[in-house]
Amino acid sequence: MKTVIEFIGEEPMENLITCLNFRMERAVLIGRSSVIDMLEDRTRRILKDYCGVESADFHKVDEENLNDVKSIVRGIIEDEIASGNEIFFDMTGGEDVILTAFGMVADDYDTPMHVFDVEGDNIVDLGGSGNRSILTDVEQRKIEITPDLMVEMHGGKINYSLHKQTKAIDDAEFAEDVEKLWSVEERFREEWNLMSIFLREHMMPEKSLHASIETQKARSMLANMGRALNTMDEFNTIIDALVDEGLIINLHRDDDYYNFTYKSQAVKECLRDGGSTLELYTYEKERERSDYCMVGVHMDWDGVLHETSGIDVYNEVDVFSIKGNVPTFFSCKTGKMSPSNTLHALYELNTVASRFGGKYARKVLVTSRQVADVYRTRASEMGIEIEG
Repeated sequence: MKTVIEFIGEEPMENLITCLNFRMERAVLIGRSSVIDMLEDRTRRILKDYCGVESADFHKVDEENLNDVKSIVRGIIEDEIASGNEIFFDMTGGEDVILTAFGMVADDYDTPMHVFDVEGDNIVDLGGSGNRSILTDVEQRKIEITPDLMVEMHGGKINYSLHKQTKAIDDAEFAEDVEKLWSVEERFREEWNLMSIFLREHMMPEKSLHASIETQKARSMLANMGRALNTMDEFNTIIDALVDEGLIINLHRDDDYYNFTYKSQAVKECLRDGGSTLELYTYEKERERSDYCMVGVHMDWDGVLHETSGIDVYNEVDVFSIKGNVPTFFSCKTGKMSPSNTLHALYELNTVASRFGGKYARKVLVTSRQVADVYRTRASEMGIEIEG
């Protein structure tokens, strides 16, 4: 049997990376009791179900005791040799004492060693054997890191039953409409959410694309909106921009009535929800450069979905993508970036990305409004990129 021996740490990707890239038949994982207690069942399941590993053993060690670790590793090697297995040491990740023990014992047994550059998706052969290497002696293959696998690695599960049909770009025409919607939103960043609220509350018939309102009522309702949008002239300017892009058609307005038709149900839904356009625009751009990309993803924290509503704890991620081994989590914000809103967005994004993406996750806050320099500095300290 081809056997990989490696340290098991708190980062799932490092624990699984060899078996995701090479056809290993057996895995032996060595680590702290607390980590094994937390990750053993999940790691064993993924090794079997995704990687085809036939057997996996877990050994708890005292990471403070070098001699103890060396003794356990020697015993494992002797057992594997006695069973006729070929051994390969994965040195990716790990703690100093355990990796030192691995190196010392591997040298004694002339065991081949390697390490993965997870972000670069590249393996480095560390030698340790004169005539054997994982690169030449084990069949290479690539288990693609799908969104489901990435979230499952971290103990969660994607709940597809909560996905909204409006959070999708199903055809080329709607993709073009999203571009047009964003071009209008960019011009009217300050007014966009208020515009969406007004349309949703006063010009969104449930089962029709045709919207109508008495002109005097529209003036009255607009007067009660926020300062950025409280006159008919300001409203007309945005409507005209939407008409120019073909997103609103059949516009008619006079002293009695104001009416028009939404181009499609999808466009209507985007205008109903002020944040949808930025999410869909971000998704459209991100999926061009990613292996996988999703929008409006609900991630369940414990990986167990219940039929009864209100029991599951989950987070909705605006846009979630994967390129190689690296996930990216996007939070899209169109509202005013006040101090409290900005800090909440940063901490929420950091928490969700750490929980479901681990230490290699990219975190991106996409905004249509300005973020103060002090919060850009805080974001940088948290490893969060800001676009917008």
